[in-house]
Amino acid sequence: MDVLQSLEVLGLKSGASMDEIKNAYRNLALRYHPDKDFSDGAEENFIKICKAYVILKDQYILQSNQIQKFDDIYPENAVEYYQQAESKILQHQYDEAILFLDKTLDKLPRYVNAWIRKANALSALKKYDDALYCYGKALQINPESVDVWNLQGVCFSELRKYDDALRSYDEAILLDPTNATTWNFKGVCCFILGNLVQSLECFEQAISLRPDFAISWQNKGRVLAKMGKSKESEKCFTKSNNLKNNV
Repeated sequence: MDVLQSLEVLGLKSGASMDEIKNAYRNLALRYHPDKDFSDGAEENFIKICKAYVILKDQYILQSNQIQKFDDIYPENAVEYYQQAESKILQHQYDEAILFLDKTLDKLPRYVNAWIRKANALSALKKYDDALYCYGKALQINPESVDVWNLQGVCFSELRKYDDALRSYDEAILLDPTNATTWNFKGVCCFILGNLVQSLECFEQAISLRPDFAISWQNKGRVLAKMGKSKESEKCFTKSNNLKNNV
């Protein structure tokens, strides 16, 4: 599928903005998702829509202005602050890292990586509410980041706000339905909420995308055990252990 075909699939014209591409994809993905559309060809249609979105998103990025090196376009002291923060994070000195990240953000309030690093440091300190604020700032700047939606979901899960976590994972899945990690995260949330059928579907989706995903095999085994399917469960646990031993 080329760019012109992708535009046709999403019902867009040449020169469409990223917001237009994203909105068209979301509307069509929600409409034709196999969980909602049970007509013949719905799954094939959904896959085509996902492929079209990925092609157009990649094309948009390629056509965007080339990003210069960090230290070529940002104030020298901001570069130094950020580098010191990275060094502190590597040493697990999260409080000190946050101080340097705050200095970085004072100079560069829209530097998304600094917001993400700060959120990660706060999360490591179990300051989840503060971390959520930082992930939110990062998503305001770059709402297309699957990683940040996932990290936000994990943070909500730590606070036992599982419905909020599910919404984060669903956003990530809309952006990239081929991300096995997101499906695994969502499966864990569904399991905790007692939705075993949906949880199983999520782990199976993760495994179909990454057959060597040991943790998803293990999680699938737990769901099956909870369902009383002991033989199938044991097979999943064995598969998970074999994969871990082969690493």
